[in-house]
Amino acid sequence: MKNKKIIIYFLLTTIIVIITSYLSVFFYKIKGDTDYKNLELDITENDIEYCTNYWYSRFGKYKVYKIKNYYSDSMDIYKERLENSDVWSKNKYYEYMMKEFYEIKDDETVPIDREDLYYYDKGYVIFDLKNAKLYYIKNGSFNHHRNYNEILGIKTNNYKTREIYSVRGGLQYDGTDYYTYEFTEEQGKQIVKTLEQSKIWSKNKLEDNILDDFKYNNEVLSIENGYYHYKKVCRTSDERKKYNFTDEEATGWEIGVYDIDNNILYYYWTSY
Repeated sequence: MKNKKIIIYFLLTTIIVIITSYLSVFFYKIKGDTDYKNLELDITENDIEYCTNYWYSRFGKYKVYKIKNYYSDSMDIYKERLENSDVWSKNKYYEYMMKEFYEIKDDETVPIDREDLYYYDKGYVIFDLKNAKLYYIKNGSFNHHRNYNEILGIKTNNYKTREIYSVRGGLQYDGTDYYTYEFTEEQGKQIVKTLEQSKIWSKNKLEDNILDDFKYNNEVLSIENGYYHYKKVCRTSDERKKYNFTDEEATGWEIGVYDIDNNILYYYWTSY
């Protein structure tokens, strides 16, 4: 009897998940496509020539909008909005993220033209000024991250720019965090004061084979004036073992690098 109840519960749960997924897609189609209206560029339905939906589910979506560009000066107004915006910039996403933007032509995946792009600070959206296109990604795997207020003793509530990459999962929430924070010069001075007193940071540069983990930020290797942190980690439910483990028992490591001259914090954490 108990096994029968478990099977019935499993079947009902599966049915609910499937129905929820279909309803999400159904209501999306009824509501219509309005994501372009939330990008602080004053884009309306009259500005959209067409939209290609490459994939859509309740977990995320990827689409490409074609902006109407019938006249020689059609994109001038967008360029002005982009240049004067506080949430759009020329700061490129990491390469791992850039590879997620593409189009499909003649059944072949084609990378996007990177000549004149603007990037959205509040999510993964790219405005292609040259080709009058808007690339829009919303995906739980890429947008999900821990919103740390502090990393290794450095307050991160206020920052100038931030790049985040976090893919975690499983019972112990293993995976990888890869964050880069840029601070103002005044904030940088306060951070240096903190690091001077820290017991976990040192001015001794880490070996290149450790810094190689920052594969999206090769500039870390050439930092001349910085603070460094490195330690192995052990992901376990045993609280005692978390702080008392051998190198063989380690499941990963974390690295922190602070560039004093450019006021940039690089942070990498991984466990498997």
